[in-house]
Amino acid sequence: MVMRMRIVTEIKKDYVLIHVKGTLSIENISPFETLLNKYLEEKANIFIDLSQMTFIDSSSLGIIVVYYTKSEKNNRRFALININSDIMQMFKITGLDKRIHIFDNLASAEKTLKLK
Repeated sequence: MVMRMRIVTEIKKDYVLIHVKGTLSIENISPFETLLNKYLEEKANIFIDLSQMTFIDSSSLGIIVVYYTKSEKNNRRFALININSDIMQMFKITGLDKRIHIFDNLASAEKTLKLK
């Protein structure tokens, strides 16, 4: 059974804001990965809002790391914002909270990454 996920994208002046809602897992990662690849090819700065994410598996964490790394190599900004405490635990357990830019809100991400 494929778990439900919904992606909503907002194109902003200096970045793309991707809202991921529901479950992000190996069963439904393909549209998310396709979207990240599209914006990476367009050399966009990418912010991902995880405030409405209910579950993430290790495969999905791996995809986020891959695109974070690719963005950094291309001198683009990549950040996760609004992560709820349950999902944040996954990032802390894996040590990714120290490797990937994670912010409490969009304004903090914009200010710290100098996009406003």
